[in-house]
Amino acid sequence: MKNSLKLNQYHFVISIIILILLFVSLSIQYHFTKDIIIHGFYNKTYKDSLYIRENFRLAFDKIQYDFRVHESMNIQKLDFVVDYISKHKNYSINALENELNQDVNFGKYEVFIINKNYIIEDSSYKPDINLDLGIYKSNKTIFDSIFNKKIDIHITPVKIDSASMNLKRYILKLSDDEKKVIQISFVLNSYKSIKELYIKLEKTISALDIYVLSKNMIQKLDFESSTFRKLDFKENWNQSRKFLHELSEVLPQYKKQILHITLKDISKNKIVLNKELSKIFIDENKLLSNIHSSNKNSYHYSLTNGLFNNNDETKLIIKTTFNNNVLEKEINKSFYTFILIFLTLLFILLFLYLFVLNNVSLKLTKIVEHIKNNKNSNEENIIVKEINELQTNYNKLHNQLNNEVKRNELLLLENKEFIADMVHQIRTPLTVIMANASRIEMKGYDDVQEFVKQINSSISMLSNSYEDLSYIISNDSIEYKAVNINFTNFVNERIEFFKHILEANNKTLEYKIEKNINICMNDIELERLIDNNISNAIKHSTRNAKISIYLEKLSNDKVLLSFQSDGKTIKNPDLLFNKNYRENASKRSLGLGLHMVKTICDKNDIQYKVSSINNINSFIYTLNKIKCPLILKDLKSIN
Repeated sequence: MKNSLKLNQYHFVISIIILILLFVSLSIQYHFTKDIIIHGFYNKTYKDSLYIRENFRLAFDKIQYDFRVHESMNIQKLDFVVDYISKHKNYSINALENELNQDVNFGKYEVFIINKNYIIEDSSYKPDINLDLGIYKSNKTIFDSIFNKKIDIHITPVKIDSASMNLKRYILKLSDDEKKVIQISFVLNSYKSIKELYIKLEKTISALDIYVLSKNMIQKLDFESSTFRKLDFKENWNQSRKFLHELSEVLPQYKKQILHITLKDISKNKIVLNKELSKIFIDENKLLSNIHSSNKNSYHYSLTNGLFNNNDETKLIIKTTFNNNVLEKEINKSFYTFILIFLTLLFILLFLYLFVLNNVSLKLTKIVEHIKNNKNSNEENIIVKEINELQTNYNKLHNQLNNEVKRNELLLLENKEFIADMVHQIRTPLTVIMANASRIEMKGYDDVQEFVKQINSSISMLSNSYEDLSYIISNDSIEYKAVNINFTNFVNERIEFFKHILEANNKTLEYKIEKNINICMNDIELERLIDNNISNAIKHSTRNAKISIYLEKLSNDKVLLSFQSDGKTIKNPDLLFNKNYRENASKRSLGLGLHMVKTICDKNDIQYKVSSINNINSFIYTLNKIKCPLILKDLKSIN
């Protein structure tokens, strides 16, 4: 049988399980809510970043459009400059620039003279003088193609000038003497309009950074300074690498791909940055984002390809930065809310636990203890109606049961005293009857012999009943030990005892008793078994009936004892051994004899069987032929 837990233990275990389930469910709910908050923050910042990107895209498209509109004029201006330099050997670069811009109302033109060493040896734009354009392998390739006349004119994508932050477009052509490359730039004052837009949009977010991406470099538009410094190509490349390293940290999924770009040597390798980054920003309509609540800031990056430029031309990279304070506050608010909910529910659970413990578990446990100890339960302050009814009904039943037990004990005591008194009263007249009958028989009064037989028969019947009563009274308080019995002699003695009764009742006896049969059994119990079967045969057989008794050994080392008598067919053989059962209700009988026999058989492992065929009723008993084991005192007596 499995060990059972106490009610208090069940109560504690169930409370712990509820607490764990409560904690787990609230934790899951908190993480689910946290994900919703982060997702909502991401959606808002993503939407704001898209709005900013579209505004800058429109502005950049306008600038690109302006450059496109002036493309044919730019070529004409370049031809003018080449022709001018060819005709005027001692020209002034400043005078040339003034001449070039004489009829220009939109934008401005600048002139650059580049030698075969890729150096700007003269320029109307002074910050670029002595600038080495050969730092980039891709620049060298373009200049070499012009000097070798592989290309006639080269038009660059729009670029940013670090000294002015304005956007320019360069056009290159070989001089007539083929010793120099003549370059002009068409400059738009784009910085002012872009800065106004920047100031307007920058207020809506934590930080906003705008980068111009060309084939060779990534240049950041500086909206904070009032003066700018011209950066050479090496400084521009270092700034580009710095941006790429930053991008690789924010977008770790692309880190390997981005760092691969930074390891290239720009003087030996052709790098097309806008194409390389387009491989990362595959869908230019989609932002690349980094949203982590544990970080200080969150970022969105967008790459815009203008409406009027090709895929390999200048692009804008827009970086929007959002402070995570709002996100962190919302997450902390959610966390503290769930902590408050958990503590509130924990308090409620604790209250319910103590309430159930004090008003249910402990009350029931104490009532059960009273029941186990067979005492009245006197628990007070029971507020649960069912438990109060349980205690009340238990006390009521307990009192009724105790009263019934006391009553039964009293009745049992009275019955035992009555039977003891009755046995005592029977013994006295039996003694007197036996004494007087002996005297009559000794004096030989022939005319009273028949009466003497009747007296002796009655005496034997009374004696048998007396022994039955004695066994019934004492069998549950006295231990009837088994002894070695000469079964043959014992059966003969009981037959001798019943001869007077048989004669008085006009019954004839036939018996066949095999010699030298021994058995291990208590003599009083064996006597009750034999006497009740003979007495039963005498009572329930027909007038002048023959009664037969057989005792024989069986081949399997067992003993068979059977009683047969002529009589009415037994209706219910299976019920004969039941207590108080009487086959014939008209005959006076207590119905205890055969039940006593059954009890003795069960105790001594004796098989019994009843058969009733052709008005012959048989009671058959199979006993084990066993000798009692010798105990220590028996061994001493033998020695």
